[in-house]
Amino acid sequence: MRPTVHRLRTAACALLVMISCGACSFDGVNSWALPGNTSTSDTYEVSVQFADVQNLVGNSPVKFENVTVGNIRSITRDGWIAKAVLEIDGNSQVPANVGASLAQTSLFGSQYIELVVPGHQPARGQLRDGMSIPLEDTSEYPAVEEVLSSLSLVLNGSGLQQLRTITGQLDRVVNGREDTTRSLVTRLNTFVSGLSDQRRDIQRALDSLARLTDELQNQKQTISAGIDSIQPALDILNEQEGQLVQMLGSLGQFGDAATGILNRSRDDLVGDISALPPILGQLANSGSNLTEALKIALTIPFPVSTAHKGLRGDYMNLFLTLDISADKLAKTVIPSITRAPNQAPARGNTDPLRAPLRIQKDSHR
Repeated sequence: MRPTVHRLRTAACALLVMISCGACSFDGVNSWALPGNTSTSDTYEVSVQFADVQNLVGNSPVKFENVTVGNIRSITRDGWIAKAVLEIDGNSQVPANVGASLAQTSLFGSQYIELVVPGHQPARGQLRDGMSIPLEDTSEYPAVEEVLSSLSLVLNGSGLQQLRTITGQLDRVVNGREDTTRSLVTRLNTFVSGLSDQRRDIQRALDSLARLTDELQNQKQTISAGIDSIQPALDILNEQEGQLVQMLGSLGQFGDAATGILNRSRDDLVGDISALPPILGQLANSGSNLTEALKIALTIPFPVSTAHKGLRGDYMNLFLTLDISADKLAKTVIPSITRAPNQAPARGNTDPLRAPLRIQKDSHR
């Protein structure tokens, strides 16, 4: 009876061990929660993708604004991408649009994940269970090995030697020319200040250039059509290249001939131009006499201002008043028949241009 009971107890213990092992797993020491990293309230999980997690290990802290809000539960590989599962404290207020950076406490300190909101975005939403931070929203600070290797490259004569050469050349250029260098710096300061004062003008010019570029882009089809339309004209010019060259040669010969003629007749031309001042002076002295004389030049002896009243088409209106009374005939007409011819009146200094105008004025009186 006892062996049977002993066998039952052994089987029950084995079954209990199998159930316990099936329900739990052990991933090493890092699977144990470290003191101070565990959350005292409910937590939720968030996954983060990294291109390189460097020396990051599980149970490392997760911080937001320099405050620990959780820890790293696990780090796995998803193809060529590292995937970290974060365990975030449910009471923490972490925005939904955060990114993740792989940071380090000090030069030789431990690494952790820092949740940050992008500088160009405002914080919005709330990070929830099951959310994922994609690879494009994660970054890594330079590793200690990278910093030390870059510093070694500089200290081993790469950059410092070149900097020493530049410094020596500058010292050789400036030596003995301190005043000129100061003047150059002053002028450069004036130039930069002028550019700073004209920032708005430069900005307007750039904006105008941008608008011009946009307009050219919008009119691209029209410009292309114009270029295609001008192509036949260019083909014709290409075909008539010989004639154009001959025309230009003939034009050059004409210019040479005209230059020779002007050179040979230069004295005569200068003499003619020198004789113009007296003529122009007399023309200027005539004042308004010439313009007044032109009024009767074509309609003499009647002024052009009154000719349209007498001449209408192909006939002329003429009004005469004849005095044929006996008294007038006896005193004027009959004595003139028997009287000897009158002597010619003495010639006076009469202005031939203004005389008709004076006659017109006297008739009006």
